[in-house]
Order: sequence, then C-alpha cells, then structure tokens
Amino acid sequence: MGERAFWVGTYTGEAGRGAGIYRVTRRDDGVLTAPLLAAEAVSPSYLAAGPGGDVLYAVREENEGGVVAFGASGGRLREIGSRAAGALPCHLHVPPGAGHLVVADYGSGTVRAVPLGPDGAFAGEPAVAEGHGSGPRADRQEGPHAHASASAPDGTVLTTDLGADLVRSFRIEDGALRLTGETPVPPGSGPRHLVVHPGGYVHVVTELAATVLVLRPVDGYARLEVVAETPVTAGPVSGTPLPAAIKLGGGGRFVYTSTRGADVVTAHRVLDDGAALAAVADVPSGGRGPRDLHVDLHVDDAWMHVANEHDDTVATFRIGADGVPVPAGPPLAVPSPVCVIPA
Repeated sequence: MGERAFWVGTYTGEAGRGAGIYRVTRRDDGVLTAPLLAAEAVSPSYLAAGPGGDVLYAVREENEGGVVAFGASGGRLREIGSRAAGALPCHLHVPPGAGHLVVADYGSGTVRAVPLGPDGAFAGEPAVAEGHGSGPRADRQEGPHAHASASAPDGTVLTTDLGADLVRSFRIEDGALRLTGETPVPPGSGPRHLVVHPGGYVHVVTELAATVLVLRPVDGYARLEVVAETPVTAGPVSGTPLPAAIKLGGGGRFVYTSTRGADVVTAHRVLDDGAALAAVADVPSGGRGPRDLHVDLHVDDAWMHVANEHDDTVATFRIGADGVPVPAGPPLAVPSPVCVIPA
C-alpha cells in the first residue's frame, strides 16, 4: 500500500482550537503520524486540491469570508493568493478542467466560481450567483444557505441549499455562473452534502430530516427528481442525528455518511446502479462530532479517515470486503479537525 499523506483543515480562534492546516501521514499499518502544522490559517474548515497536487485551496470560514490558495511543497504550504467570499464559506471543489474553484457560502447563501490560471493560482474575480428562498424550519431555514457542490458527468455544477430545500444546477460559461435549473427536495429536509454516483444518480444527505435522497436526472442535470429516500442510519441511534458528510467508496458499491449527535459513520449498500441505497451498519465514529470523512476509492486496501471535531481526533478505519468500517488503532489527536483530504 505504501505511506500516504493528508491535509487536515480545522476550526481556529473563537470557532475552535486549531491553528490552521495540518499534515499527517498514514503508515503501512494504517496508523497516522503526529500532525505537523503546515500553514497557519483562519478556520480553513474545508479543503480542495488542485489537479496537479501542488496547489491546495481552503475556505476562510468567517462572517467576512474568503478563499485562500497555497502552494504545496515538501510537506509545507505557502500562501499564493486569496479572494473574498460571502459570509461563512463552508465548502469548495474544483470541477474537471480545473478552470474554476466553486465555493458555497453558507451564511450569505451565495455560490461563487473563482477563475484559476494554468498554474492553479487565482486568475480573476469570482462570478457570484445569489441564493433565494426559505424553508419551513424558521430556526435554520430563514433564507438561503448554500452548503456544498459537486460536478455532474455533463459538466453541470450541482449545489445544495440547506435553507431553501433546493438542489440548484449551474453551468460555468464565459466566466459566469448560469443557473440552468432548480430541483425542490422534501420541505424541511435541509440538503447538506452530495455526491454523484458513477451510475448517474445524485445522492444527497439531508441535515434536518436525517435522510439520504436519491435524485435521478430528468433533463440532463438541469432538472432532477427524487426517486428514493432512506434514513441516514441503519438503526435507531441515541442523541439528535445531524448528518454532516456523504462520500462514495468501494468503486461505487457503497456510500458512507457521518452523523453528529449519534456520532456514527454509516455504510450504505448501493443498489440498482445507484437508484437506491440500503443502510447496512452504523459504526461509532471514534469521537464526538464527526464532520467530513475521506474514503480511499479502492476496492482493496480501503481506508476511511473521520474528522471528529468535538473530541479533537481523526479516527482511522479499515474497510472490509463487506463495506463495513472497522477501527484501525487509536484515533490521532488533532485540534478541532473538520476536513481530511489526500496531500
């Protein structure tokens, strides 16, 4: 298998106990080495890597938020640029083609596309798409709250809006974000994160309803429809479940979710080439407040790393042939971890 390095994004200042972005290494036996602070940064709670691996992007999750680009070399990070974002940017990803960085601003409900140069550095000012709408949960859905984005096979950028109960579809054209469609999801569900299955279906984890939705493309990816809805956990759980993340694994045979409150990760078996999911096992996340998780997308030697924000740990799991994660040693102490991605 060989060693593999990872970046860990954290909360800092009043939001947490971290100092910025850390680097850890997974040894052959699955044990993570002690974290090294690679760069000081303000609440870099979500990270994304550039296509060449030598640029790392991070949100600056605060009320007057931003995004920061770092050059990565020798296990260290050097800031090479920044751009303003909306309030509380919480997620970003680089669509195929690497021409833009897509940012979801939770607080302001906006979505941004930041142009990138050939070297991965920021190359202009962001295109901004305003959010709109609200939901029935007055405490969480008083207005739009963009939360995540993912790329569909046809190049459409899909975004979740937790506040408006929408999955929105965009095309990036001539430097602008063009809205091509909006798909309502069950009222009060609060769509949070999403993945696009190789079979073409879109899987969305909802924070407020604690479910996983399966959406089928109807008009390309401009319009989708909900074709299945299942609980986010395999069985009854203690506490108030607040799902956080959803990731693919096992070559598309499994989907994994993390749920705060219950403090579990759940393995879901993928059925009918992505058209349905069946939750098969809830596994303690190795700490409190599991946020993002990373799953190695291999059929064999599959691993999972879970950022447990409230316990200041990153837990490691080995994934067996049945798709169920099994703890692989004690969790690693990392202050206020939120996101784990390969370096």
